[in-house]
Amino acid sequence: MQRKTKIMTAVTATLAFLALGSGTVIQMHAANDVSSVGQTAAPKTASADSTKLTANRASGTKQNYKVTYSDRTNSDDSATFQKKTYGTTSTAQDQVDYVGSADGATVKLNKQTRAVVQGTMGHTYVHWTKGDWSVTAVTSNADESGTPTQFAKQVNQQLAKKSLPKSADTGAVTVYSQDENQEANSVTWQDGKQVYKVSGTTADTTVKVAQNTTN
Repeated sequence: MQRKTKIMTAVTATLAFLALGSGTVIQMHAANDVSSVGQTAAPKTASADSTKLTANRASGTKQNYKVTYSDRTNSDDSATFQKKTYGTTSTAQDQVDYVGSADGATVKLNKQTRAVVQGTMGHTYVHWTKGDWSVTAVTSNADESGTPTQFAKQVNQQLAKKSLPKSADTGAVTVYSQDENQEANSVTWQDGKQVYKVSGTTADTTVKVAQNTTN
């Protein structure tokens, strides 16, 4: 009888352990889910000129999530903030299109910054670097609202007003002078094994979302 009691006690303890283990896994999984922007590094809002983007949806896990933005006054203005985690730091770094030195004619954006100008396929690219970041301002040759240099100066001024995420090991900014139908403007940066990317329809709000990032 005593032996039977010991066996039953052991079985009960084992079942209790399994139940606890199962519950712990479920809780860990639930805690890992992302359902609100407050659980991410993405900002809740981003304002540039007369445009204000507001986060309206967050989904995924803490390792891989997506936050979407929209402008309630203009349905065409939107942006997306994404985080992806890779297996190695080098793989994550490969996801960032950092552009180093480039050849071409140069222009002066301010006292400290000179940029390289290149043209191809109906577009003019003005490129420069800021520390661990590369910046490319793209202007369509059909855009008569200003010159490529003027647009590049505007972008550089915005970047000077507020820094991009300081946690970035390397980063790249690519923005267009004209508003895009798709989220072609992008700010991408790597932080260890994590890669963050902001994509948007307008240059200034895309950069602003990245500047307001909490990491």
